[in-house]
Amino acid sequence: MSPVPATPKSKRRPDRRARILAAAMDLFHNKGFHATGMDEIGAAAGITGPGIYRHFESKEKILATGVREAVGGWLDRNRAILALPAPPEAVLDGLIANFVEGLIADRFVSVIIMRERHALEPDTRRWVDRAERKHIEAWVEALRRLRPDLPESEARLMVHAGLWMCLCVAYYDSGVEPKQEAEMLTSMVRSALLGSCAGPLTG
Repeated sequence: MSPVPATPKSKRRPDRRARILAAAMDLFHNKGFHATGMDEIGAAAGITGPGIYRHFESKEKILATGVREAVGGWLDRNRAILALPAPPEAVLDGLIANFVEGLIADRFVSVIIMRERHALEPDTRRWVDRAERKHIEAWVEALRRLRPDLPESEARLMVHAGLWMCLCVAYYDSGVEPKQEAEMLTSMVRSALLGSCAGPLTG
């Protein structure tokens, strides 16, 4: 009788780490960081006993990892967009779309970052502060490529205003279908940044 081939570990056990992160971030968003316990995260992820500690040593580490992975993804995409051999207008459109679509797909991440920043470990809090500055710099650079007449201080103010316009979706349930919501926000932010220079959306 032939031996039964071993099932690959990855098929026997779906990615527990990813399940823990997803469950924890959902709980942090809905209940708050301090009101959520490790046992509760484990139960939500379908992991009992000490299994959760094989992946994360503490609730703080889970929060830090979830935040770093989400924000890091945004920054990586920003860098790729800025490096594209594309017209300046297409680059700015790409940055806006990246932020808006990311917010709508993972609304809870921005809420957690803003509401639970005090719960982040100092190193992660400093990392988030630097990441936010890099994100703003990317938008300012793209905007000034299109509008070199703008003083940097004015471009920076406009970018901050545009970002906060996007962040409304993290707190406000519009009831609008996500694709339409993304298109509306992208168009509004683009018009606010470009003013009379705004032409039709590229794509």
